[in-house]
Amino acid sequence: MIIDFIFTVVGIYIICGFVFALAFVFKGAQVIDEGAKDSTWGFRIIIIPASIVFWPLLLIKWIRVSKIQSHD
Repeated sequence: MIIDFIFTVVGIYIICGFVFALAFVFKGAQVIDEGAKDSTWGFRIIIIPASIVFWPLLLIKWIRVSKIQSHD
């Protein structure tokens, strides 16, 4: 029962991370890092796994940078 709960939570985390990674790869990476603006498809594919794992941190950073840019 505990194992099922852990797998469910991890599965939900990974699904949320995958959905976030799709948005992040196309829009968020270039907002956070200017160097990613003209990046290749190879680079975008490479950052997908890390985006899935670290999605909460990247989301916070994306929001912070977006707020700073909107005030400028």
